[in-house]
Amino acid sequence: MRYLHQPDIAADYEAFDELMGLTRFTLAGDHTRHNAFLVERALAKIMPETNVLPAINSFPGTNRRFEKLAEGLYSDYGHTPTEIAATLQMAGELSEEVILVYQPHQNVRQHEIRRQYTDDVFAGAKKVHWLPTYLSRENPGLPVLSPEELTENLHKTEVHTTEMNDDLWDTIQRHIDAGHLVLCMGAGSIDGWVREQTRNN
Repeated sequence: MRYLHQPDIAADYEAFDELMGLTRFTLAGDHTRHNAFLVERALAKIMPETNVLPAINSFPGTNRRFEKLAEGLYSDYGHTPTEIAATLQMAGELSEEVILVYQPHQNVRQHEIRRQYTDDVFAGAKKVHWLPTYLSRENPGLPVLSPEELTENLHKTEVHTTEMNDDLWDTIQRHIDAGHLVLCMGAGSIDGWVREQTRNN
């Protein structure tokens, strides 16, 4: 969307954002506000414009997309570098202390994207707790990449390899008690595990 042909303005992100007037939207997240702009343009064709903006700004979000599970605790289905960076940007609008708990999804996919895990992707996280890859529909001929292999290109990011167990939940609780925002990301078992912990603790 940021590359739409607009010959009358400079071709940079800030100019496009200014042109679209994204400050009208109170939704968190740069990518969410850009999507909201497109929704607003579409809805304006079928309903009075005065009703469009309030409706968009009251949108509560969807399950598994930056879904608030408890105070300071969020779950998100994102599991690609682009999704991680976008969701961390959103979280950063709510807290300066964002802690990411990340579960990679599918070993086959990790072989494809492992070099896309860079410090830029995780720049919005104060700390990353990295889980083993969730295995699903795998190629048995591919070696399973370890967290250490997947994070070998991260030099500035503080990464802690971990397991989905009581120690991790205790760590999450300490972060929340310290006022941090904890974001759990992945398309595998992490969401169900976190929800179970919130019910049982």
